Parts: sequence; structure tokens; C-alpha cells
Amino acid sequence: MITNDTRLAWALARDDGMRSQHGVIVDKLEVGCDVQVGVRGSVGAGIHAEYARIARCIADMPMPVQAVGDALNCRGVLGDASYRKAASLAALSAAQLAGKQLAGYPQWAPERQRLLYWVALAALERVWVKLHAIPEKIDHQGRQEGRTLDEPWKVGKWLRGKHGQSLPLKNWGRDWAGVWALLQDALYELDNSGVSSLDSCIYEQRKLHKAKKYALQG
Repeated sequence: MITNDTRLAWALARDDGMRSQHGVIVDKLEVGCDVQVGVRGSVGAGIHAEYARIARCIADMPMPVQAVGDALNCRGVLGDASYRKAASLAALSAAQLAGKQLAGYPQWAPERQRLLYWVALAALERVWVKLHAIPEKIDHQGRQEGRTLDEPWKVGKWLRGKHGQSLPLKNWGRDWAGVWALLQDALYELDNSGVSSLDSCIYEQRKLHKAKKYALQG
């Protein structure tokens, strides 16, 4: 029977079997702890009949919902290229949703509009950190390395180190604090939509499995 853990079911259904051990090791070094990987990694749980209906349910979701779900649930499961694509689409979706709620957004300078995507990508990382309770990483001198992205300087450091993107932080409170909150709200909204839909799919799948089991026993 499939798991009733919605996020784990998402990961198992989307496991493409392309995750390398090298990628797992790199992620462990970055976050300072183990990262969830599919139990059928290198085989591809996505092709397993048990999760075929779950995979179809995910594939039928709107692309923004699917992308956010993949980015938040399938790290350590999808291959690197697939994960990067999901994260990029998730960030773009959040940026678009937030942009509609930002007064004066059309009048933003082109550079600030461009930076919105990168801030959205960092917000996605922050949401992932919170969902999976990733701890702060401490260096050999006892200083925080900024892994949790819960302060502006950590956001800036993560963008520079991970993506080579510079983000001016001097006026964070004026320029980005409100935007940062809106982006996370948008990501949680999309995530909740996907999780809710998959919850229903899992419930129906498990109910069907139990009915078949009882029929065989009877």
C-alpha cells in the first residue's frame, strides 16, 4: 500500500531514478544533515505501478502548483536538471503572484523587476528550509554560515554563493522586506494547493486498495 505521508508520496511518485550519489553528498555538505532521498532511487519510483496514479495526479496539477511541489518535496529525488527546472518555474510563479499584489510594481525600475526572480528563488529556499527543519550550519569558529536564510545577509550570501547573483541589502527593509513575505505566502499557497489535491488522491487510492484486499479475503 502507498504511504499516507503526502510529501513522501509526492517524492516517490516523482522519483526519476536519475539522482546520483554525488548529488546526495553535495547536498549533505551544503545543509549539514541528510537530505531525504527516494527509497527506490536509481530505480525510478515514478514508473512503479503502485505510485502511477499518484504520479498522474501530480502531472494533472497546474504547472505552478506542480513546480512548487517538486521543488519542495523532491530535492534529493529528481535529477539535478529536473530539480533546477522545477525550482526556476516555482520561483517565476511566486514572483508573478507577488507582483500582482505589489502596488506600483509596473513602475519598478527594470533592475529591481529582474531581481524579483532571484529573491523569489531565495524565498523558495527559505520555505524548503522551514518545511524540512534544516538547521543552521556553524563554521569552525562558531559563526553562522547563513544556511537558514532567516536574515537579509544570509539571503544575500546564498544568492552570491549559489547563483553568483548580487542583491543590494542596504535598504532591505524598504525594498524587499514586504516582498520577501509576499513571496513566501505565494509559495505556501501553491504548496497547500498541491498537498491538498494529493491528499485526496492518496485517500482514494488507499480506499481502493483496502476494498480490493477485503474482496480477495472474502
